[in-house]
Amino acid sequence: MENALSTLLAPKFIIVYVFVAAALFVHFRGRDRHTLVKQLSDHSTVMAPLNSLMYLFSAVPSTPILDPRTLPELKVLRDNWQTIRDEALGLMDAGHIRAATGHNDLGFNSFFKNGWKRFYVKWYGEPLPSAQAACRAAAAGRQAQSSPRSVCRIAPLSPRAGHAEFG
Repeated sequence: MENALSTLLAPKFIIVYVFVAAALFVHFRGRDRHTLVKQLSDHSTVMAPLNSLMYLFSAVPSTPILDPRTLPELKVLRDNWQTIRDEALGLMDAGHIRAATGHNDLGFNSFFKNGWKRFYVKWYGEPLPSAQAACRAAAAGRQAQSSPRSVCRIAPLSPRAGHAEFG
């Protein structure tokens, strides 16, 4: 009995126990769950120990919606959302919101495979000239200095929501 207990508490097994505990923590953390096969092959399982540390020691609240008072520089976007929406719809109708024409957008390549489209407004610096010309209100989002980038994206139809998601 003592030999079996010392074997189960060996350092090599402690590492496995920590990994399994972190994976279970990540799996049961949210409301939606992957199936067992999907969870075992998902990147969140591999990254579970690191993600668990990030979740546990993050200064950001774990609520799904942040208090807007913590991001006052986004007020310009809240105040102009209808104009920005209208500009985004115009961009979509004109064919400007689209997938990359080649493999030149590494960050979005996996999204393009699933039907996502995008139009960059701001990317690490000043708004792009094409965005300033095509959508003045969205380019005004440059006042939101806490955001290094701004993208108008369109997700494919969501099977859960039954509608396309704009963001």
